[in-house]
Amino acid sequence: MNNPKVRTVRYYNEKANSWSASHGGNDKESWWKDEMKKFEEYLPSGRIIEIGSGAGKDAQALINLGYDYVGTDASVGLLELAKQRNPLVLFIQKYVHELDPSLGEFDGFWASAVLLHIPKNEIVNSLLAISSVLRINGIGFITMKEGEGERIQEKRERLFSYYNEDEFRDVLELTGFSVLEVERRNTEEDNWLIFYVKKVK
Repeated sequence: MNNPKVRTVRYYNEKANSWSASHGGNDKESWWKDEMKKFEEYLPSGRIIEIGSGAGKDAQALINLGYDYVGTDASVGLLELAKQRNPLVLFIQKYVHELDPSLGEFDGFWASAVLLHIPKNEIVNSLLAISSVLRINGIGFITMKEGEGERIQEKRERLFSYYNEDEFRDVLELTGFSVLEVERRNTEEDNWLIFYVKKVK
């Protein structure tokens, strides 16, 4: 399969259970729990959409904070796990670029480790699609991997797109977002860039 984005989603469909198990899918707390507290400071309440719900762990944490939550993911396999964990929650199968105002208007969005799977030549359209469902001054959370270029990582079997801070900041500003704050988290395998953003136009 030549389309790297489709190949990535196929990976999550076929390996949803093993991926979830190896990424703390049964943990009670989000891996981003500290960042979630910071997000809550910027957006104490409101209707939010998660871009890339995965196995539903962050969904549960965001709902517990009191947000009116809707989840989306391109992977049917992951959405099945998210629904099992959060049976009363609305989850919708959509690629990022398929988001549109028919979903309604949101006060914020949460996009953890998902936009890094978007080919670089599609990132502008993907961010514009997110913007299309966000109210003016809406707050967003995005995590990306720091680096250069994009490639299918054979070991991980998925497409990864890497950015440095200035590069991704430029893309955000091009698509109508201002950067409120940038943080970093480094692990043995990856260096993470964490963006808190606001829609300004």
